[in-house]
Parts: sequence; C-alpha cells; structure tokens
Amino acid sequence: MLTYKFIVNPASSRGKGSITGKWLEKECENRNLDFDLQYTNSPGHATEIASKSVKDFEYIIAVGGDGTLQEVMNGLFGYDTKIGIIPVGTGNDFVRAANIPIKPTEALDIIIDGKLKQIDVGKVGDRIFHNGVGIGFDAWVVNESLKIKKLRGHLIYFYAILKTLKNYRAPFMEINYHEKSISQKLFLVTVANGTSLGGGIKLTPFAQLDDGLLDLNIIQDVNKLKILQNLMKAYSGEHVNMPEVTVDTCKSIAIKSDDGLAVHADGELISCNLKEIEIKIIPKAIKFIVPESFK
Repeated sequence: MLTYKFIVNPASSRGKGSITGKWLEKECENRNLDFDLQYTNSPGHATEIASKSVKDFEYIIAVGGDGTLQEVMNGLFGYDTKIGIIPVGTGNDFVRAANIPIKPTEALDIIIDGKLKQIDVGKVGDRIFHNGVGIGFDAWVVNESLKIKKLRGHLIYFYAILKTLKNYRAPFMEINYHEKSISQKLFLVTVANGTSLGGGIKLTPFAQLDDGLLDLNIIQDVNKLKILQNLMKAYSGEHVNMPEVTVDTCKSIAIKSDDGLAVHADGELISCNLKEIEIKIIPKAIKFIVPESFK
C-alpha cells in the first residue's frame, strides 16, 4: 500500500488550486514522500478518484476547498481511510473548525506530523457533508456567489450577501427536531457540524466536530435594515444574542416548505427549490488528520 494520495482541484480559488498542485508535487519530491498526485477535471471527479484509491493508499488528501473535501469524503465514506486537507478554497470554513493552517506548507506539515481524530459528518439526503448545510438566505448567497468572476476571497461572499439581500423573501418553513416544532417565515436555517460558513461567518459558534450533535442556527424573518445593522455580529458569533435568533442542537432535523427552499451543503448548491429535506448526524464517522494541538 502506498502512503499519500493527493486529489487536487485545479479550479479551486479561481485557479489557485493548479498552482498549489504544481508546488505540492515538487515539495513532496523534495521531502521524499511516498505519494501520487492526481488532478480533477469535472464536478464529482474527486469522489470517483477517492473511491478508486481507497484500497491503494493509507492517506487520501483533498487539495482544494470545502467542496473538494466534500467530494473526497463522499468517495471514502464507509471505509477506514485516513483523510486530510490542504486548503485552497474560497471560504475554507471547515479548516478553521479543525485548526488547520491556511498556508500550504504548514498544512502539509500537519498531513505528515499531525494526529488522527474521529470526527462526525452529517448526511443530507444521500450526500455526506463535513461542515454545514444552509437553508434559505445563505443558500441563495451561494447561488449568487457562483456568478461572481472578478472578486476574490471574502469579498465574493460579502458582495453576494448584499446582492441577495436586495430581493430576498423569507420562505415559510415547517421544522421538526427532538419533538420541537417551528412553523413560520424564516430568514435562514443553518444545520452545522463546524462553527462557520461563507468564509468565516460564525453562524454556529458553539459547534464541535466530534460531539455527535448538529448545531442549529434559526433566524426569524427580520427586516433588511436590521440584517445590515447586525451583519458583522455574525462574523464573531455575537448574533446569537439577538431575540430573533434561536440556537439549539439535534441529532436529526426535518424541514418542509411549499415555497421551495434553496439549500447548500459545504458551499455546494444542492437545489433552489426543495420542498422537503432531512438532515442527520453520523457520529465519529471519519478519521481526519488534525494538528497535535487540536482537542
């Protein structure tokens, strides 16, 4: 069995993935690592590569963003493979929760010298996700961000938030979890394993990757001015103190809406018109490489 399989998304972060892949190949050779590196060429290709590599490699590493990591995890789910990431994404939200450095050199050090941690994953429909699912406003933000070609990094999400807010109308949702029920118009619902989405927006600041629970952030339909006034609070997690915000935890949740729901998982748009959705946690399902300092 070989040691490292690197699955590189060359399109990550507007093409930065390609540059990182070339650097990584030389760096692995300089470090005399036992490795293979392969580039993806289409959506879903990382899942295919991962599933075909599972029997031949001890460690399989995603080189890209949250979407690339999600594809790799979906290809490896159910196997005992050790998974890691070298972050090259736009948002890089999961790596924040796992305390993985953004710099590729430091992230590679973690791959080589880090420890394994059993972490939870979520399941939405037939899809495995590692960080979080957004329903409502932030899913429309993801949809809008896909249209933005000139901006980079956090500016993509910030601009997409302002653009989406202009015409957004909160859908009526029916939510059921742990014998609790909510039926009303909601601005957004976040169901998360990690602490942030959208490039560092701490919608679920109390989430833990290995507690066997999904964290919920439910925001009532509020006027646009109040959203703008409190937007920066969401980057620090202070928005949870607002009376319009409910925070909770659950192991599973069901959401319905006749209005149709926009939904994303780990920043990957699932649909703009789902009528119902079920999400659940799968505790300690993945062996993930984290820093020695991660608790």
